[in-house]
Parts: sequence; structure tokens; C-alpha cells
Amino acid sequence: MRQLAILLLLACTACATRADGPPSTPAAPAAAVQGPAPGLGSAASGTLDRIHALVGKAECTSDSQCQVLPIGAKPCGGPASHLAYSTASTDAAELKALAERYHGEQQASNQRSGMISNCQVMPTPVAACRANTCQLTEAAATR
Repeated sequence: MRQLAILLLLACTACATRADGPPSTPAAPAAAVQGPAPGLGSAASGTLDRIHALVGKAECTSDSQCQVLPIGAKPCGGPASHLAYSTASTDAAELKALAERYHGEQQASNQRSGMISNCQVMPTPVAACRANTCQLTEAAATR
């Protein structure tokens, strides 16, 4: 039991990040397509495809047109990823409905498969208009 506690402590320490350090993964542009988590059924995969089709190229002319959409569900809670979209070219209500549907599908898949994750809370990125495309950038520091 003691060895298990030590292993868990080491695993948690390895996953910890500094609040003032760089993000663990680089920001991805909206055009970067992240597939569904392994083990997801075709319904969830189809929903994610519809989300990406609706977002399209996420074309914009100003930052105010760019929004962040949480995508999927981590087994411990929270979104699996985020996607930048443009309010200038996307029906936000339809997009949010699809995202909620995909969240439910991924959550159900996680429960069925017994999927686990690192439970690390990732800051919500910010969407900005860069080269006329909405892209994800680092979250603003809150102090």
C-alpha cells in the first residue's frame, strides 16, 4: 500500500505544471483537426466531423468574431480540447448544440470503456483572428 501511495505521488508530481511556465502543448490553429478519442463510436465520430464541417476555415476580420468552443469530455470532467470558430461564418447555436451532443457521446463512451485520464485542469485558451483565421492562443494569465 505504501508503494502505491508513493507511485501515485510521483505520478501527480510528474503531471504538475508551473502556473507561470509555458503551456505543455502549443496552441493549435482552428484548422488543426483533432480526431475523436480512441474507442469512440461512429456516432461521436460523425458528430465531431459535423462540428469541423460547420466551423470550416473559421474566417475572420477581427478578434471579436473569434470564439472558443469546448470539445468532448475528459473522464475526470472538463473538455478534452477546444476549437476556435468564427461568429462571422458559423451558426453559433447549431455549433453549440452539436458540441453538447458530442460531449454527451464522449462522456458515455468514457463511462462504457472505463477510460481514465490525468485529471489535469487545462486553462481555456483564447481565440484571436490571425491571418484572417480564428486561432487558439494561450489563455490570459490571471493574477
